[in-house]
Amino acid sequence: MRRVLSLLLILALLAAAGYAAAEGELKPYSRETGYVYVTLGSYPQRIDGGIPEEDANTWKWASNPIADPSSVTVYTDPLLWRVLRVDEEKAYLCSEYVLFAMPMHTNVTEYKKIGADFGQTDLSHYLNETFAHDAFTDEELDMLLPCETFGKVFLLDSSDVKDKSIGMGTTIKVGLKAWATEYAVRITGAYVFLVRHGAHSAYWVRNQSSSDKRHARCTKDGGQLGHIISDRENEGVRPAVYLDLNAFDIAGGTGSKTDPYVIVPKAP
Repeated sequence: MRRVLSLLLILALLAAAGYAAAEGELKPYSRETGYVYVTLGSYPQRIDGGIPEEDANTWKWASNPIADPSSVTVYTDPLLWRVLRVDEEKAYLCSEYVLFAMPMHTNVTEYKKIGADFGQTDLSHYLNETFAHDAFTDEELDMLLPCETFGKVFLLDSSDVKDKSIGMGTTIKVGLKAWATEYAVRITGAYVFLVRHGAHSAYWVRNQSSSDKRHARCTKDGGQLGHIISDRENEGVRPAVYLDLNAFDIAGGTGSKTDPYVIVPKAP
């Protein structure tokens, strides 16, 4: 409720000030200019502070887990998203960071049967029932379009993380790597690879392994795509969404990673 009131207050103040949408547009990844970044929603991310991929912070966090979350202050920050693709209807966004860790599906025997349909997994249900309502207001959720049968929050497909046209691809291995937030590492237990590999974190993609149906696909230490058993508790989650191009205004920012576009519901 407080987030809804805050969002309404921001919109009211902007309207009272004669606000007009900031100039700018969402553009897909290009090799020449890289990614456009936006903020949308918010989620627990910081405790002591620090940016995930700078100064191997994630490796330090992995060595200092928090057993009792009530003993610390967890700060909720705006969610940072990369714009991967844009078409006439929507922008395809993925979280810049790994936000938490949890299994793809805890019942491995069941996953063998249903894993080909990500929408039936524990993780898909969690993303759309718990995470979506923790991370977004109702107004923000209305700005998102569903992905096939997976709901409004989902994971990247294995074809996405092989796609060089969106800055990923198996020959650009750093493009697959993602770093976890302090909350993801210290409280939810997201796995962190050794510093010599980059201190990044593994994360799920939404596909079942073709070689072992007990396993789901995920990223590995070198940034390559592999697989691991579906009940693995410390595998990271890097959400993705479709943003309706007709549902938002840009309230500020320049679209860079350090000054992302601020996305708000379109003014009435």
